[in-house]
Order: sequence, then C-alpha cells, then structure tokens
Amino acid sequence: MANLYRLTTLFLLTLLLSGSQCSFFQKDENHTAKKSNIVAALPRENFAEDTLLILKYHKLSSTYLFQDAERAMFYAKYVLRLSQKHEWSKGKILAYNLLSTYYLLDGSYDVLRELSNETMILSRQIGMPFYTAQAMRFLADSYSEYRQWDSARVNYSHAIRIFKTLGADSARAICLENMGNSFREKKMYDEAIPYYDHAYALFDTLHSDWGKATVLQSKGYLHVLQSEHAQAEEYFEKSLVLFQKINNLYGELNVLNDLANTYALSGKYDEAIKTSLKALDYSNIYHSSQQTNWALLSLSKGYKGKHMYLEALDYLEKVIFNRRMLHNETVQRQYTMYQLSYDNQLMDSKYQEKLVSEQRTALQILIAFSILIIGFAAFLWFNNKKLRRKNAEINEALIRGQAIERKRVAAELHDNLGGTLASLNWYLYGIDKKVLSSEEEKIYDSVHQMVRSAYREVRSLSHNLMPQELEEHGLVMAMHRLIDKLNENKNISFILNISGLDQRLNNKIEFELYSIVLELTNNIIKHSGATEATVVLKENLKSIQLVIRDNGNGMMDQSKQGIGLRNIKNRLDSLRGKLNIHSEKDIGITVEIEIPKPAIK
Repeated sequence: MANLYRLTTLFLLTLLLSGSQCSFFQKDENHTAKKSNIVAALPRENFAEDTLLILKYHKLSSTYLFQDAERAMFYAKYVLRLSQKHEWSKGKILAYNLLSTYYLLDGSYDVLRELSNETMILSRQIGMPFYTAQAMRFLADSYSEYRQWDSARVNYSHAIRIFKTLGADSARAICLENMGNSFREKKMYDEAIPYYDHAYALFDTLHSDWGKATVLQSKGYLHVLQSEHAQAEEYFEKSLVLFQKINNLYGELNVLNDLANTYALSGKYDEAIKTSLKALDYSNIYHSSQQTNWALLSLSKGYKGKHMYLEALDYLEKVIFNRRMLHNETVQRQYTMYQLSYDNQLMDSKYQEKLVSEQRTALQILIAFSILIIGFAAFLWFNNKKLRRKNAEINEALIRGQAIERKRVAAELHDNLGGTLASLNWYLYGIDKKVLSSEEEKIYDSVHQMVRSAYREVRSLSHNLMPQELEEHGLVMAMHRLIDKLNENKNISFILNISGLDQRLNNKIEFELYSIVLELTNNIIKHSGATEATVVLKENLKSIQLVIRDNGNGMMDQSKQGIGLRNIKNRLDSLRGKLNIHSEKDIGITVEIEIPKPAIK
C-alpha cells in the first residue's frame, strides 16, 4: 500500500512539473499568394498527417536550396508553419536549419544570428546535439562577417568537436573550411591553408564533389586577395567543373561571379563581361539579390575597363538601386521577425495559461481520485490487520492442537504399544530355554532381541514426538539432552554450540527446529560414516541460524535421504526458512538453515 501511495504522489508531482516550452519564430510571407500554385495542400489538423507534410516539404526545400531560393524559402516556411501549429520542436529545428542556410547564402547575417540562437535553445532542450553544432557554425559565420574573430573561432571549435564526436564528417569539413576562411579574411593566409587541406581531404574521403568544389572556390578567393589571379582562375575553373557535374545552380552562380571579378581585376574585361552576363542570367533563375548585385558590379567593372562609361554607369546605378532595395528588404525582414517574436510571446503566454488551467483541472481530479484510493487503501489495511490478527489466533490454536495431539499419540505409544511389548518381553523370559532345541534356541534369542529393540524404538519415538524437556524447559535444554543421548553412541562424537537464545522461542519454531536436528543427526548416525559431528545453534538480530556438519563421506544416496529431506524442507517452508547443503566426497557434509526472526514470538 505504501508503494501505491508513493507512486500516486510521484505521478501528481510529474503532472505539476510537466509542460512544454514553446518557441515561436516565423518569417515574412509576402509572396505566398503569388506562389500558391506550387503547393495546393493546406496544413491539416491531424498531427500524423501534418508530420508527413513537414517531412515532405523539408525534402523539397532541401532539393531547391541550391536551385531556386524562392521555392526553397516557400517550402521551408511551410515546414515552420506546420511545426508551430503542433508546437513540434523537432520540426521547428528542421525549418530553422533550412532558413539559416538560405540566409547565409543570401548574406542576411542579422537574421541568421537570431535563427541560430533560437535553434541552439530548442536543440539543447530536446537533445539534438547535431543541430546545436549547426547553430554554433551559423553563429560563427555571422561573427566572421562582422569581423568578431575570437567569437567565431570559439563557436567553430565547439561545433567541430561535436561533429567529430557524432561522426558527422561532412559538417565538420564545412566548419574547417569556414575556419580557414576566417583566417583568410584576417590575411593570415599561411594559417588558412591547413584548414582548407584538411577539409578537402575529408570531402574527398566522403566522395563529395560539392564539398571539394566549395574548398577549391575558397582557395581561389585566397589567391584573389593575394593578387595571384592566374592561380585564382585555375581554382575557380576546377570548382566550376565540379558544380556543373552535380548540377548545383547556386554553386555555378557563385563561382561565375568570383571568376568575373577575377577577370576584371586581371584586365580580361571581355571575359569579365561574358562571365558576368551568364552569372546575371543564373541569378535571375535562382532569385538571389546578393548574387545579382555581384554580377552587376562585375559588369560595371568590365565596361569601365573597356572605357564604355555609359554602360558601366548604367550597371553601377542598378547596383546602387538593388542595394537600396536589399537594405529595405533586410529592414522589413527584421521588423517582421521582431513583430512575430512579440506575437509568438503572446501566443506562448496564452498557451501556457491554457496549459496551467488544464493541469489545474487534472490536478483536482487526481487529488479527488487519490483521496478515494487512500481511503480505500486504509480500509484494506485495517481489514488486513484484522485478518492477520485472526490468522495469528488460528495459528496459535493450531500449534496448541498439534501439541495436544502429539502428547496423545506419544502417550498411546508409550502406554499401550510400549506396555504390550514390555509384557511380551516378560513372557519370553518365562520360557525355559533348556527344553528348546539348538535351532529353537536361536529363534528364541532372535525374537527376544527384536522385541527388546522394538520396545526401545517405541520409547524413543514416543519421547521424540513430544520430549518432556522440550515442552517444560525449552529448546536449549532439549538440545543438550538430545546430544547427551547421541553421545552414548561411542562411534560418533557430537559437539553442541549454542549462542543467544536467552529467551524461549514460540512452540512451533522450537518443535520444528528440534525435529530437524533429530532428523539430520539420525542421518549422520545411519549414513555418514563420520567420527565427529557439530551442531551450532545461533540467534542473530534478525534470524535463527542452525548449522550441522560432519566429517563423513559426503552426501548420502538421494534414495535413502529423500523422505527426510522433504520433511525438513516442508518444516522450513512453514517457517519461511532457507536451506543450503554443501557436501564434498570424503570430506563431509554441511547443512545450513536460516529462519527469519519476525516469525519468532
């Protein structure tokens, strides 16, 4: 009953402390209506179905991430919307990771930092270390952009350790490459190279053409900063081949812009214009404002280098216009983000209030139910206490009845059968052996001996059924008398050691222990072939221990001792005792018995 009460209390505390920490984060959706032809399905109420949609949209967004930024964003926002609907933290993290990748590619580092912090909080709450490391990597990227090198390096290092522990070599290689980029931006070129080489080796082991292409592009830009344009072009061209091989539109676009800029810096203005126009076409397909601006800037440089100033000015104006539009978009995006954060806090407060109200109602129901359980348990406990008292009375009566019956049987054996055998013995003494033949005299002696033996057995049996000293003086005195009788047999020496037992035990335990000792000592006399035996009876704080050992030939034949052992086990079962037998040939046998003291009066 105590266990049931503790379990109920634990359950109540669990409900009181349980709750979900909700995190709401959403981005602007100004173009959702324009793109409604992409996904016709709306979020559903059923969580299982919505989970399938979340996974489906996540896969689509990942597919379009390097092919079409707008489509990737559209699907990522659907993932976020459905995850927020059900307050599913894992779905939110998946959406945040997609959006973080997009804003990194788009150069929106303020929003990237907010997303990274939100991802880190959620991933730590639900135990997703991979995404915690991803958030650290994105944070480091934003720190690098703002030239906060120490903060960037700390976050990269933490992310690298986590990825290494998880065996996420691809993510680790990206961090290593970005660490090299941070050294490159600090103009620490020699320190950057080992990181690039390590990242490239990991990507090569993973057979990742995308990874190798990004490292080659990063190395190419390092040579641009060192004004080594020929080497830069070589790295960019290798990178472009790999991106084209895997049909990665964003990768091609990014490398084309780097190539165009390199051509312009090295005076290859025609190649710069040609490459920039191709990059401009790709940026219109991919829908990247940042890449569009880079293409326009390279075009302006190319035309300026050819002294075509009107065309150069026209493209430069477009760059300035796009930058202004990009700034407005960034401000609008940040405003929307803060507005949604505020709205989500309000939603979170309402949700928490509703949750607290539901938990209060559930708690009241549980308290009422617990009171009923406790009342019912108390009723059962009192009834059980009455039953235990009644059982104790029945057991006492049973023990008294058994004692009376044993006395009666012992008296019957001693007075009737014993008397008959004694009379028979005297009659035999009355026969004159002189008139008997030698053969009849042998029969007479044999019968006379059998009658005397039967008489002794009957006397012993009647005595053992209820020894007078056991009833009057207790177990200790009965044990001493028994050992004294056993030692009348000169073949085996019995030694008795008793410790404790200053007060008498209850009648049942005393009789059962006496009977067990009698059974085991008789077995030693009849079957062991021993010369010495020890009986140890000890009273401990919680139990009574009986140990009987001899130096005989070890375990007796099972067929000869089966009934005796069964009797002993039955007696111990009634006392909830334990029996252990240790034997070894030609060394002897040790019987260990332990009876719990709670059964002792």
